[in-house]
Order: sequence, then structure tokens, then C-alpha cells
Amino acid sequence: MTFNQIIYFQKIAILGNMGKAARALHISQPSLSVSISNLEKELNLSLFHRNGHNLEITAEGKQLLLHANKILAELKATQMHMQDLSADRNIMIRIGCISPILWDLLPRVVRSFLMEPENKHMKLDFQTDTTSSLINMLREGSCDFLICSAYKDEGIQQTELLAEPFVLLCPPQAEIPESWEDLFSKGVIGFKEQTMAYYEIYNMLSPHGIVPSYIHIAPDEASIASLVAHGFGYGIVPLVPILKNYNIKIAPLPIPNKDMVRRIYITKLKSHPPVGATKRFLRYLKTWVAKNQQNITNTEYTSH
Repeated sequence: MTFNQIIYFQKIAILGNMGKAARALHISQPSLSVSISNLEKELNLSLFHRNGHNLEITAEGKQLLLHANKILAELKATQMHMQDLSADRNIMIRIGCISPILWDLLPRVVRSFLMEPENKHMKLDFQTDTTSSLINMLREGSCDFLICSAYKDEGIQQTELLAEPFVLLCPPQAEIPESWEDLFSKGVIGFKEQTMAYYEIYNMLSPHGIVPSYIHIAPDEASIASLVAHGFGYGIVPLVPILKNYNIKIAPLPIPNKDMVRRIYITKLKSHPPVGATKRFLRYLKTWVAKNQQNITNTEYTSH
């Protein structure tokens, strides 16, 4: 009997359905079925009665469930206890974020956090990637939490941290397009499809019957701003501080543009709530952003 089999058995017992349990465990239904079948063979007992698509736990299964609940509860308690012990020491806080967050916002918050006497010995590990890749890192335990775009997944919890308006980037000597049709006829540099920004822009425009098309593709806001500054086309990006470093015009999006913003979220695993220093940092992060919200999200339009 393995820990995985105990976890699988408990999940099936709770949900009463192999398919639902497989989805909740993020494994294939055949793999789950084989694992439980092997467990029944090892114990020489039937743990479930098959009733159509549903599974009813047997009397023997109920006895095993009592033991499984105790084992898993003890394992969780041990895990939380050891994390709490380490939280009082000089530990690593592992943060995953989309790259624009690491360009400006996160360094400012972390620097302020580390200036607090009780935090000065903390060490931080930063990782950046696309939101979907970061979610995988979170599941694998490589990050304690994420700061990223919206992502639909039953196993994660997201709390909005801030909202950044999308803006139009124009080459320094170019005219500002008056309509979406005019903009796309002049040529727009778009985000890669692997990024959430690509889908956010598409989802913002599609209700208005606008289908975005791009002449060039780039991975992030800085790359798009650089290409715009060199006259490769226009750009649609969230308003991030790094844009001020480029020789570009920053203008409002063509109308309609209501509620065209990118929302950034603190993202955690529901099954693994932050503890110790990570929990303290998240509390600090929320407070810091709330106090500086006006400076972070204040939209400034420029012309060079």
C-alpha cells in the first residue's frame, strides 16, 4: 500500500465517482482505476461496489477509510508543523511572477519588506514565465505563490492585487489611429499566443466584433515597446512603468475601450496555504499595493 493509493482511495470514497476523482487528482481515469484495483488485490478485499457510474464504499472500505483519514490528517499536520518551525528561521520565500511584475512593482515591495528589522535576513527566489507555466511550477512545489494573470483551475485560489489599463503604443513620429480599423490597417505588434495578454486582448475586442491581426509577434511589453520605438508597428499593452524608458507615444485605446484592463492576481494552491514568512510577505504585499494603488495604476499618456 502506497501513500498515493491511500490518497486516491480517500478521494474516490468522498466523491463516489471514478471520473470525478480522477479530475480532482489531475490523473487519468484508467490510471486511477488500475491503482485501486491493485490495492484491492493486495488487501484481498473489495473496497467499492460498482453501481453504474457511481461507486459505493463497502463495509471493509469504510474501515480502511477511517485509517486513511487518520494517516492523511497526521501527514498534513506534520507538514504544517515543520513549515511553521522553519518559518521562524532564515528561510527562502519562493515567488513566481509574470515578467512585468519583476521589472518594477515586486522589487519595490520586496525592498520595502526587507527594510523591516524582522525581515532583513529573509532570502527570496524569483522565477518568471507565462501564467500557464507558472501554474505548473506552483503545482510542482517550485513556488510558494504566484503573481500572475487570471487562470481557471479548481485547485487554485486567486485574489486580485491590481488592475492595469491597456494602452496604445505608437512610433514617435507616427499619427495616433482614430479607430480600431485604422489601427489594424497600419500594423500592430502582438503578444505570443502562449501569453495570457494575447487572450486578454482577444477577449476584450471580440464582443465589439473586432478580430485582432498582427504583423509581428513579441513575448512581452518591453519587446513590443522596443519594436514600436524602432517603427515596426503599433502595440497594445498593459500600462507598465518600463514603457517610460522607450521613445514612443502612449495613447488611449481607440473607442470602444471601456473596462479594457489586465487584472493581476495573487495565486495560491487551495491545498497548500502559505505559512510563516511567505504568509507575512503576502500580507505586506497587499497592504503596500493598497497604499500605493494610485501611483501604480495612474494612467499617463505621453507624446515625444
